[in-house]
Amino acid sequence: MRSVRSVWLVAALAIGCSGADRFVGPVSIDGRWAESFSFPGSFLQFDLTSAGSSVSGSGSYCGEAGPCGTIGVAGTVDGPTVHLDLTFTEQVPRVGDPMVEHFDGVFTSFNVIAGSIATDTPGQVPGKVSYKRVN
Repeated sequence: MRSVRSVWLVAALAIGCSGADRFVGPVSIDGRWAESFSFPGSFLQFDLTSAGSSVSGSGSYCGEAGPCGTIGVAGTVDGPTVHLDLTFTEQVPRVGDPMVEHFDGVFTSFNVIAGSIATDTPGQVPGKVSYKRVN
């Protein structure tokens, strides 16, 4: 009977310690990150590097039928917590004014950061987004 209780205790601890919101471990934001899209021809990816808690990077994006452009990234990382400001500048079909999105999230695994993203547009409701390490 004692061994059965031990098995149940170990199983309960394993279940209690699992879950995306409890990810702990060494995390590095350095690398290429991408958002998953279900539309062929659409992509958003950026390369990030860190120096202490500061994060910077650049990348590109494109919609299924456009527009396409560049992304500049600046932010911070503090343990599992990530804040990024992504500056989008449309290049195709025309050069456009930059637009900034603010991402606030956490590492849910070594290769995924998930959270909310919003612009400075009044009344806009933040959306959910996750980025996956692709290298």
